[in-house]
Amino acid sequence: MATKVKGQNLRLIVEGKVIALATSCTFHIAAQLEDSSTKDDTGDWQSQEVTGLSWDCSCDALFSMTEDTEANLYKDLLNLMIEKKPVSVEVLLTDSQGDNRNETGSVTTGTGYISDLSLNAPNRQNATYDATLTGYGEYTVGETPAES
Repeated sequence: MATKVKGQNLRLIVEGKVIALATSCTFHIAAQLEDSSTKDDTGDWQSQEVTGLSWDCSCDALFSMTEDTEANLYKDLLNLMIEKKPVSVEVLLTDSQGDNRNETGSVTTGTGYISDLSLNAPNRQNATYDATLTGYGEYTVGETPAES
């Protein structure tokens, strides 16, 4: 039977800190393609060549004003963005059982920049923030949980 991964089992870690109170997490990789068709190619189909790869990840989270450094990561992210500092990024699979979050396998690790950070505070609703990190250089693919 295949191991199912639920949304709460995918975590984004920046500079060694889990983005707490997260409501969603996304990892994205893209290939840049260049048309390599020649006059010798036949038919209507173009030939493509991969000329580069890029990656980014993003996370939406509830905003917290507590002194807890895990819950108040927004301020840290904002400072790192303003300082234009590269950050370590890890997308992690966890075994989420209540408050017990055990590492079961890192999906990706790499270095990136905080390229977008927004705070949203609608009237009478929870304040949230969105962070996007754009990688530079390659990332490393880690282990994934074994099938049960």
